[in-house]
Formats: sequence, C-alpha cells, structure tokens
Amino acid sequence: MDAMVLQEPLDIREAPGRAMGKVAELWRPTESGRVVCTACARYCKIGEGQVGLCGIRGVHQGKLWLYTYGKVITGHVDPIEKKPVTHYRPGSKIFSIATTGCNWLCRYCLLPGTLVLTKDGALPIEQLFRDSDATDHSEVRTVEHRAALTHRNRWRRIVKAFQHFYVGVVLRLETTSNLSVTCTPNHGVFALRPNGYVRKVRADSLRVGTQVAVPLAAINSGLHDIGFGNQVMLSAFNPEGIRLGDYCLETVRETTALEYAGPVYNIEVDEDHSYTANSFAVANCQNYDISQRRKIEGIDAQPEDIVRMTLEQGCQGLAYTYNQPTIFIEFARDIGILARKAGLINIFVSNGYDTPEVVEQMKPFLDCITVDFKGSGETQFVRKFISIPNADPIFSTLKEIRDKTKIHTEITDLIVPQVGDDLDAAKVLSKFVYDELGPDTPIHFLRFHPDYKMMDLPWTPVETLEKHCEVAKAAGLRYVYIGNVPGHPLEHTYCPSCGAIAVRRYGFDITGWELTKDNRCKKCDYKLPIYGSLEKTVKDERYYSVLSHR
Repeated sequence: MDAMVLQEPLDIREAPGRAMGKVAELWRPTESGRVVCTACARYCKIGEGQVGLCGIRGVHQGKLWLYTYGKVITGHVDPIEKKPVTHYRPGSKIFSIATTGCNWLCRYCLLPGTLVLTKDGALPIEQLFRDSDATDHSEVRTVEHRAALTHRNRWRRIVKAFQHFYVGVVLRLETTSNLSVTCTPNHGVFALRPNGYVRKVRADSLRVGTQVAVPLAAINSGLHDIGFGNQVMLSAFNPEGIRLGDYCLETVRETTALEYAGPVYNIEVDEDHSYTANSFAVANCQNYDISQRRKIEGIDAQPEDIVRMTLEQGCQGLAYTYNQPTIFIEFARDIGILARKAGLINIFVSNGYDTPEVVEQMKPFLDCITVDFKGSGETQFVRKFISIPNADPIFSTLKEIRDKTKIHTEITDLIVPQVGDDLDAAKVLSKFVYDELGPDTPIHFLRFHPDYKMMDLPWTPVETLEKHCEVAKAAGLRYVYIGNVPGHPLEHTYCPSCGAIAVRRYGFDITGWELTKDNRCKKCDYKLPIYGSLEKTVKDERYYSVLSHR
C-alpha cells in the first residue's frame, strides 16, 4: 500500500510537566524509532507524539505511556449476572469501572481537508468541529447555526461534529471528472445500484466503473463557484453529464488504499443523516457511545481509591468493563493486585483480542473473564463491523488463558440480526468452546438492540436466539443461556443430569436456588460447576451509579 503522511496529529496528552498517566509496560521499540504496543492483537506501531488506535496509549519521549492511568470514566455497582457471569460467585455485587478508549474500530469518518458544502460555503470538515466551541475539549461537539446540503438536495441543520484518532487503511476514491474524496472503508457513499436506484453503500464496496451521486443542488445552488482546493470546481461539471433524478452521476475511475494515522471527522445532520463532502453525497454519523471515546478524560482515582470505593459499596469485587480492559492493563493490574489483597475478586469483560503478554499480566490478580464475541466471530462480520481480519487472536487468547491461568471463563455471543446471526458460525464457535474449553463452559447468546452505528437493524428475534442455543446444545455444551430477554426459560440454569431448574433467574436477579451448600442439585445430587454459594447480597440493591464523568 502507499503511505500517507500523518496530518495534524491529534494531541490528547496534557502538556509536558503535567499529569499524563504513567509509562506503560507492554511495548517494545523498533529499529525505525517507532514503538510497538503489545496490549492488544492490533500491535499498533506508534511514532513520537502519536497514539495507538485505542486512543489512550501513546509515545512521548521515546516511551509508551498509558495516558488514562489514574482516570476512570465511570463507576457503577452491578449484579455479577450483568457481566454476564452465571457460574462464579452468584448474587455478588460488583463495582464496574472503565477508562476511555477502545480497540474496536469505528470506520465511518473522513480525513482533514474534506470540504463539506454548507449554506456558508464549502468548509473543511475539521473547521466545523473546531468552530463549534473553542472551549469544548470533547470529541463530540454541538454545532450551532450551520446547515449542510444532504443527499435529498435540501439544506438540513448540522447537529454535531465528531473527531477521533484513527490508525489504519483509508480509501481514496477518484472519478473521471477528477473529483476525489478519502475516507475510512466503512463510510457510507451514495451510489447507483443495479436496481436503478441511488442508495448508500460502503466505500470499500465501490469499484472502478461504479457511478456515485453528486446532488444537483450542489451545482445549481450558486455555491458551485467556490473552489474545492485540489478538487475540481463543481462548475466544471460537463453539462452533458449523466443525470438521474436529483443527482449527477460521476463514474469512479480509481480506488486507492492508503495507510493513515491521524484525526478523522464526521458530522451528524438532522433528518436526512447525510451531507455533501468534496461533492460526493455521503452518510453521516449518528450517536456516539462511551466506549468509542478516545479523549483522555475522567475522574482522578488511583488504584487504592478504586479499592476503597469498592469496599465502601459493600461489593465482593470489581469488573473492568464497558471498554476493552486490556488497553489499560497496567492500571487494571495495579488495582486488581490491591483488590485481591483486600479479599475482592476481579472480573474482565473482554473482547479477547489480546496477546500472550496481556495474559501474563492477568495471572497475578484476575479471577474471572467473560469473553464477548460478536456475530459468533464470523470472519466477514468482524471485518465489516469491528475491522479486524478475523477472530483468530480471540481463540488464541482463550487457549492461552486455559493453559497458563486458573481464570474462570464464560463466553458471550452477541447475535446481530441479518448480518451476524449465521448458524454455521455459531456451530464453529460452539465446537471450539466444547473442544478447547470443555462442555461445562457457560455460553450466553445475547439479544441485539439497535444502537450507535446500527440503528437500521431490528432487535434480534427470540426464535433466532433459540436456534443458536439448539446449535450449542447439539455441540455438547451443558450450560447454554439466552441474554437480554427477561423471563425467557433459557435464563435459568438447568441440571444436566435430571433437567430440573437448579438456579431460577429473571433478568439479572436470582429468584430461586435449588442447590445444596456444595452446589449439588437437590433433586438428583448432581454437582454443578458453579464456584461459590449464593451470596447474601443477592437481595441487596445491586444496580446504581457511584461515579459519572460528564
């Protein structure tokens, strides 16, 4: 691939001399002068003054720093069952914490210099972000008094502007009229489909010869005389060009993949959720979720503070969750070691996209881990929606945990309707769990609900979840659960010997306990693989906020 120069690096560090986290441990230098971060399986190569894809591990004076060390974005008391963990210390109160940052990738953005057609002229997308509020240092800013031209050829209010750091492949699209735009691979571009309609498609699905849409209003509005820098002016369109309804159709001449590290941008536009960027009609960004925050922010709290708060809330342990805990592994480990000394348990809710070095860091403190698959780890799904090549590192991490630790492991699988609900993929995952982790490993199939970038998909049909459970049971797994469907019979734990309900549940609550003190079925004396008896806190209030950073 061609190389793309870093443009205006997103500096999320505080000024030298001020608190900026702590030097990280999981990294190694390279001959090129860059640093390789080994905190996740992306192995980001990071240059001086840059941060990795997660947004919270960066290089300063030749060393890798964890900038969120000592900062938490949230603290919440949860039932352990919410993780979900059903076979470890049932009924526990767990103090859940997170930092900012995420090693899953949001690929719906444009690069600096992209010109957005507004009622005030063609403005660089980064200007829309910067002009929104000079005193606002967040990644998501409210935009006032700006309107953009949408794919429907009308002006609509720009609601928000977004900025975050990106490391990875971007695509440059060029047309026969020398229009071009560079964006992340998943960014939506409006193009002519075989059925004769203009529809939103992924940028990386465009091929040479595809016809992309330029709103005619961009040409007819009177703003077409504004130069687009290195782009051709809209007034240079061939008047005999192809027209279709409200669009002029431009033919893609070339697509080029480039490596890029730097800030990327998007905006949210009211009603139509689209805008005109470098003349192309493109989709906008809707919503922005906590796990995608890559700005260094949060409440100051050192490891001893976290442990103290956990004890004050009467919790049995801590969960490191909401984002991927291994990207702040040094902070989590320091908390966890103190927590274990205080008699507390430690739980990771993890995507499992880890390294052997990370598993080694887990050993001194981690008691339990829930590894959360999406779409059963099916390759095309994770490439499209998570932007990883495949789920192989997750499977490797699970085997590494099995072989080198005594950490209790449970599996979750978010089943996304239409795009991530393949039963063959569920068979592959279930067989792996049976063969490599054993038939007693709990697996939870979770119901998807529309959120964040996937508002256009429905809730997962309960029937789909039930079919996945049938696949897992057919593979030989004994403890198969449905999540996010309160009241469903597959929330309960059943005795694999006699079929009786051993633990009755509703949502995150345990409503019946039919086990002896040593966790044997009261009906047939079969011993279930559950660690610990029912905790007394099972009847406590186990769901409330303690810390919240706004």
